[in-house]
Parts: sequence; structure tokens; C-alpha cells
Amino acid sequence: MCINQALKILSLNGFLAFMALSQCYGLSAAEGLSNDELLLDEKSFATLENRRVDVIEILRAQERSLQGKSTQEKIKHYEKLLRANGITPEPMPYKSGDYIQARFPHADPSKKADLSRYYTSADKKSGAFASVMLGTSTLTQRYQDGLYNKTNNVPKDEAGFVCTDTDKSGCKISGIFHNGEQGIDFVSNLFAFGGGFGYQRFFNPFLGTRLYGDGLLSAGTERIGEEAVGSFYYVLGGMNVDVLAELPFSIFGTLGENRVLKDMAVGLYGGLSIGVLLFFDQANENLAKYTNGLTSKDVLWNYLLQVDYGFNLGASFSLTSRYKLDFGAKIPMSAVGLPSELRLGLESTASYSNGESIVSKDIVITRTPFWYASFIMLF
Repeated sequence: MCINQALKILSLNGFLAFMALSQCYGLSAAEGLSNDELLLDEKSFATLENRRVDVIEILRAQERSLQGKSTQEKIKHYEKLLRANGITPEPMPYKSGDYIQARFPHADPSKKADLSRYYTSADKKSGAFASVMLGTSTLTQRYQDGLYNKTNNVPKDEAGFVCTDTDKSGCKISGIFHNGEQGIDFVSNLFAFGGGFGYQRFFNPFLGTRLYGDGLLSAGTERIGEEAVGSFYYVLGGMNVDVLAELPFSIFGTLGENRVLKDMAVGLYGGLSIGVLLFFDQANENLAKYTNGLTSKDVLWNYLLQVDYGFNLGASFSLTSRYKLDFGAKIPMSAVGLPSELRLGLESTASYSNGESIVSKDIVITRTPFWYASFIMLF
């Protein structure tokens, strides 16, 4: 359409845009025109009044009349100019225009224009994206020697010995740690870096959804109380699906017309995550203080690989339709009393110098919510 071509040109050069518009409704260089057709300000029209003028002079007068105006104001002026000359401008092209035509076939042009802007706004916020993340959490591994054996009435090695429900004190233990039967907490502070890739789709300017994979990597010190007994590497990766809700600044009257603020938005999101946790640790010389003269290259794990379940919850701030900041938490399902981990048998526990290995199910892993900040760029 001629009007659509002209409006596209307008975003680059208002002078060329009006030249395209002049061709749309057939201005000639020799016509005498009234201001009902030109819609110039008084000063600009005074330079042309009662004259037969060249079309270039008309174009220059239009340019002077719109000097200092925003692109949106220029578009509105040219649309009004076309209507004054008997031409009804159509909405800007939109890739789902066929949907608008099919869904609202009898809507008037202004309604279709509003719908086009409505869906175009959602389209600008849809697409593939990448993110970088920084986060922090605390991981606690509680080791209780013989927990699994006692819970399941596993007897000592002596023939005929059976644990009873009323007295489980004789059940088999490894005896690796001092007071291990009372439980020992191994605490690791996680300061993680990572990122992700995914796709998001907004159905309108306010609601959308996204599907993405992400990963966080951390390394640090494993502690008993205040003493470091080893080091660790921690990886948390998963697939996520979130529901997005945003409130664009553009709905707030004059605030939404500001060139800086018009594409900004605030929002909330929530969803589910399922992925894997990978953990390695390595003992140091302080570990011997807590064992019965036993040594190991590892503290609890040679390696651990298990499924991790959680919730995503957070707030977002969109700088533009392309760039966004998320501030959120990856919350383990154990926070609401649901299982947040699943052991798959894909783990190898630490082996100590007495020939005993730690029983993996004697270790209960919990973590606080993973608080993070994420910078997202839409492609």
C-alpha cells in the first residue's frame, strides 16, 4: 500500500515520506491548494497562500511545519492529511494481519489499527533469547551414620543379629566420623555464575510464556561448623517453563509517550524447573580432625548426579522490548513439603582407609532458594 510505504519511509526521512504521500493522492506542481488540503500551520501556509506553487515548495512547507515533532506526531499528521484529501490510511503492516482480518472482519479501520498496535507490541517481545546469571544459595548435606540401615532394619554382620523397631542402636554403622550417628552438617555457600537459552512468546502486551534451559556453576569450600574440611564443585542445570505477566509503561498516558520510557515494563513470573544437580568434593587436611583416624581423598562424594525439582518465582524489569532484567529465586520443592530430589543410582560416595564407603542414603541434601539476577537479551 502507498500509505504503508510512506509511513515506513517516515521513520528514516520525513521529507521523502511526504513526497511518497504526495504521489498517493496526486498533487501536481501546478495546482492551487487550500489549507483544508495541506493542513499547514499559519506561518507555513502564508508562504504558499493564493499561489500556484511547485510541489517541492509544498514538501518544504510541510517539513517546516513538522519541525521538532516526534515520529509519532508526524505519523498522526500525515494520516490526518490523507483523510483531508479523501484517503483513509490503513494500519501499519503486521504479520498477523490476516488473523485480525479473519477475527474482526467488520471492525472499523481505527479498531484494526489499535489491534495491530496491540499485537505488534506483543510481537516485539517474542522470540529466542539468551541470558547471563549470577546467584547465591546455601547447600547443607546432613550426614547421619547408619540412617538408612536403621530405617530399614539392616542387621550387623554377626550371624543371627536383627535390629528391632524398639532398639536400633546395634544396627550397622560405618564408624567413619566422630559422633556420626548424631548427625553432622556439611555446609557449602554457593556463589554461582551461569546463563541460559530459550524462547518466549507474548500473546498480548501483558501475558506470555517462555521455555528455556539454564545452568549455574559454583565452586568453594565445604565446612563443618566454621572449619573448612574440603572444596567442592557444584552444577545445577535444568529445563524451565514460566508464565510471564508484564505491565508496560505505555499504558500510563503521557508517561508511555516518553521516548525513553515507552518500551519499559515491570512484571512478575512464575514456573517450574526440572533438571540435574552435579556435585564433586575433595578433602583437605582438616577432615582428619572429625574422623576416627581415617583418611579419604573425598569428603562425602566422589561424584553425585541426581534429579532436582523446583519452582521459579521472581520480578522483571524490561529496559526495552529487547533487554530485560530478572530478579528471582529457584526454590526447591522441599520448601512446600514436596520431594525436591531424586537419586538415580548415578553417584559414587567417598571411600575411607578402613575400607568403608559412605552410604549415599545416609546423606540428606537441602538448599535454600537460589537467589539470582539475570540479564536477558532477545534476538
